[in-house]
Amino acid sequence: MFDIITIQTDVRQGVGENKMKDNERTGKRILERSKMRRRHERQKAIFRFAAAMFIVMTIATFTLSIRSFASEKDNDKARYKYYTSYSVAKGENLSILANRYMTDDYRTADDYISEVVSINHLVSASDIYAGQVLILPYYSTDIK
Repeated sequence: MFDIITIQTDVRQGVGENKMKDNERTGKRILERSKMRRRHERQKAIFRFAAAMFIVMTIATFTLSIRSFASEKDNDKARYKYYTSYSVAKGENLSILANRYMTDDYRTADDYISEVVSINHLVSASDIYAGQVLILPYYSTDIK
């Protein structure tokens, strides 16, 4: 009878050991899943951070390029219109004066000539003579 009890105890201990081993395996699986979840969450956080940084950098680049473009435009707009008097020499006409005094602010020489005709109350562009004093417009970035 003593032998039977020993065998039953041994069997029960074996079953207990199996349960302990199962519990250990289950615990390891839970730990592994937990680690995997944490790793996955970390990867998601890194991705979110990288995406946010990309968006911020894109917006910053866009904003700086707009500012740069605007400052270039401001430099173009910082031109002032002035007038000077000019005494017409023999053989000169408004086309020659346009080539000499016209700036890029006018689209064409005809636009410049039209303005000169208007300012000086001329009937036509050919209505000038040697010695006549004309008012000629010009643009400059200097403040005078």
